[in-house]
Amino acid sequence: MITKQGFISFLSRNRNKSDRPHIRPGTEPVDWLLEALALLGLLFLAGFLLYQYPRLPGTIPSHFNAAGQPDGYSGRGSILFLPGVSLFVYILLTLVALIPQNFNYLVKITPENAPRQYALAVRFIRYMKTLVIWLFFFITLAAVRTATGETSGLGLWFMPVFLGLVFIPMIVYFVLASRKR
Repeated sequence: MITKQGFISFLSRNRNKSDRPHIRPGTEPVDWLLEALALLGLLFLAGFLLYQYPRLPGTIPSHFNAAGQPDGYSGRGSILFLPGVSLFVYILLTLVALIPQNFNYLVKITPENAPRQYALAVRFIRYMKTLVIWLFFFITLAAVRTATGETSGLGLWFMPVFLGLVFIPMIVYFVLASRKR
């Protein structure tokens, strides 16, 4: 049986990386822009759903295949899942960005490289947070438009564009993070 003291010891041992500096990276204009875009995405998603929900039919697309065509349907209440997940992702990634000293990095973190590595990692998290929120907004928009007969799905270009928006910044982050300054 795990004791309370043993559990606390486990958390503190594995959570803190005591050899890393505990500093908060500076916030540059691009960081403020990413945060503003993420919040704007949440507001657009909520406002759009508040406006459209009464107009939705009883059954709406709830899943799209790789070609962007709907292949699963649910009741109209299922459309509320994506805004809920968006809010959860926003809160979770905002909190995670506060503890960059606990992240895993490609290089050993030293007092000299910590500010740059932390700033790169936190900016990448902000970018991914913003991307996920706007992705969910777009999927919600497509589900509503498909349900109301305005369109027939996400479109064939959705998957390649989405993958590019995820993997190109990821590669850029890995290259920048592995470079020595």
